Amino acid sequence: MVEPAGRQAAPSLRRRFALWFGALFVLGAVALRALHYRAAVDGLARDIDVLLWSRLSAVKSQERFAPDTLLDPHFRDDGMFLPELPLGRDARLARLVGLVIPPLLPPADDVPFAWFAGVWHHDGGLVDHLDIPAEIVWDPRWRERIDTVWTTDDDRHRLAATAGANETLVVVGAPLAGFVAAARRELAFQVLTFVIWVPLVLGVGWLAITKLLAPLAGIAETARRIRAGRFAERIDLGRADAELEEMAGTINDMLDRLDTIRESQARFNADVAHQLLNPVHAILLESEAGTPARPAEELAASLGRVGGLAHRIEHICDVLLAYSRSAALDPERMKRVDLEPIVVAAIDRVGPRATAGSLTVVPPPSGAVVRGDPALLEEVFVNLLANAVEHSRAGGRIEVRLTADAGGCRVSVVDQGVGVAAETLPRLFQRLHSGKPTGGHGIGLALSRRIARSHGGDLTHEPTPGGGATFTISFPPCP
Repeated sequence: MVEPAGRQAAPSLRRRFALWFGALFVLGAVALRALHYRAAVDGLARDIDVLLWSRLSAVKSQERFAPDTLLDPHFRDDGMFLPELPLGRDARLARLVGLVIPPLLPPADDVPFAWFAGVWHHDGGLVDHLDIPAEIVWDPRWRERIDTVWTTDDDRHRLAATAGANETLVVVGAPLAGFVAAARRELAFQVLTFVIWVPLVLGVGWLAITKLLAPLAGIAETARRIRAGRFAERIDLGRADAELEEMAGTINDMLDRLDTIRESQARFNADVAHQLLNPVHAILLESEAGTPARPAEELAASLGRVGGLAHRIEHICDVLLAYSRSAALDPERMKRVDLEPIVVAAIDRVGPRATAGSLTVVPPPSGAVVRGDPALLEEVFVNLLANAVEHSRAGGRIEVRLTADAGGCRVSVVDQGVGVAAETLPRLFQRLHSGKPTGGHGIGLALSRRIARSHGGDLTHEPTPGGGATFTISFPPCP
């Protein structure tokens, strides 16, 4: 769809969702993997400490019960006191050294737990040792660390100490190089799976949101076809999801209403053009016939007819203008007004026509306060009174009645004329339909009802007892 000139492209819902979802997912994945890495490394450290304590207990027991074989590697190989416990036998240790992804990292089942041990006198003399590294030498601080586990100052070894059976100090340790390597392998595993898994999930999320937004794309395509002139197009509710079905149905109802308004407006424009063309054609005929050779009397009569036709056009234009004003009533023009002076002004405007027909118009004895536009309300009463004058018999009576109570007020224009024919009633308030015996433009009653409804009331008709018609406009209570 082409963007209007000067208008920036609207932000993409799909991109915004992908951005927020991607950011949250990446942050969540990083946080979870960091926690998992921390837990795995802490678990490995605990396992090393457990293995050190087990070796420390075995060495202490051997010193007590078999001092002649203390730290003898032959006894260790036979498994008498110190059986080997491969590092890879533990599930967490095996995972850390790569067992979970054997295609990328070598298995660790054959990696033994490397350890060493030494027995010292309290004065620092070495009694015996097993595979002790050269950098592990007597430290007087060991006496303060009996039955504890600690890491050396250079972070290369983990040590555990306990008191021996013969006033000795037994120290067991393990190099941390394997621990550091295992932690790096765990970090590599987390990074590798993150790099593989996150783009995969984000790609699936992008495809999912694209699929979810497909119905909106269909709605937009339908709107483009309607804009191109295919006004019968509607959104297919059968293909809409439950979350979009109500919105799509509302849009379809709106389109139906707009289509009805469009057709009604087209008919209205055609009817208005027809109503205006009749007097315009008559004026053209009069102007073509109005040559200088015509007698003065005929020219005067022709000018009179042209003036009458011009007044008819003017009246139609005034009514149409009032009709359009009633369709867009400005709330600022709505104020508290007294109906009595408005009705009196309307009576004065139709007074000459009533006098010409020997008709008597009786105003209401009192008024009532309503909320509305005085000019439009006066137009309503002028239309109703003019309609009553044209349908009344000579010498008749037209009465304006006003009643008010807690439910609002009602103003009735009652005439005793010919009334409304039964076949005219269904179309009585339609635009450009006239029930007058002499014809007419037929906008007054439709305009009056529209104004009444724009004021929160209504305009209704009922036969007058004994003959004639009664039109009643009702108003809601004035706040």
